[in-house]
Amino acid sequence: MAKKEVKEAEVAKKVSAKDVKKDAAKVAKAVSETAKDLRALTEQQLQGLLQTAKADLLRAQKMLKSNELPASHVIRKTKKLIARIHTVLVEKSNEKEAK
Repeated sequence: MAKKEVKEAEVAKKVSAKDVKKDAAKVAKAVSETAKDLRALTEQQLQGLLQTAKADLLRAQKMLKSNELPASHVIRKTKKLIARIHTVLVEKSNEKEAK
């Protein structure tokens, strides 16, 4: 269990809004690497990560409106992360129905 909790924390850390200001390129790369990591998480962990990603998206959009966001592509990358999380959640629910 501890290993999965560490993975969830790593994924959430990769896309945090604090890093958006510091290094937008690092965040963009981290988001693209998370697709394979998402499948290893449980549904509850994915739900928590989804809430975090949505909150980060709202923060990034507010930062963009106030001209504090160094790179606007972070918003698109965060939206893609949210879509990936939704996709994995649907895959997991379909697996349950198939069994």
